[in-house]
Amino acid sequence: MKSLFSQMMLATLIFVSVSVAHADAIKPSDVVPVINGEVYSKIARVEGEEGVTSFQYVRSNEEFKGWTGTVIYANYQLDDIGDDPQNVAIRLVQGLQNLNPGAKYQLVGDESGKVVLLDFLSWPPSRNYMELSVYRIQRDKPGEGVYSLQFSTRMPFITEANEEVTNNLKVLRASLLQQAVQFDMNKVIELLKSE
Repeated sequence: MKSLFSQMMLATLIFVSVSVAHADAIKPSDVVPVINGEVYSKIARVEGEEGVTSFQYVRSNEEFKGWTGTVIYANYQLDDIGDDPQNVAIRLVQGLQNLNPGAKYQLVGDESGKVVLLDFLSWPPSRNYMELSVYRIQRDKPGEGVYSLQFSTRMPFITEANEEVTNNLKVLRASLLQQAVQFDMNKVIELLKSE
């Protein structure tokens, strides 16, 4: 039979171990994104659909309502998605088509099906602005669902795009896609796993 002292020591060690492990857990402020040289340091946890964990980041001089640039990290743990990044992409494209029927998008993936890139240009019915969104959607380990990184930029709505506007959009899109491909998702995944 263990002595009371041994039991208390064991309980203390367990408490200290759990406290240290919790203290070492990654926090949203540990994975602040820098996109096109700008720091997105204002952070909010997004409360949304059951089974989806999300953090939204905006620039320090912007608000969550009315932002012009945002980054969102998300983990989808939903039965209809499973561990398939393409299922998230399909869901996003369906939402896009509902909002903007006929809107164009580009969806590409690696041969293993582990990572999918999706990008599109959308706008609300009011046509107050246009929004360029780029997603990196990927799986990690089986049973963990799907992780995503989203970059979105809002700009004034353009009814007729001239060559300069078209070129600027192409440059921005290419830059965001390149940054999405190169983005270190390890800490993002670690953050979302800890939630």
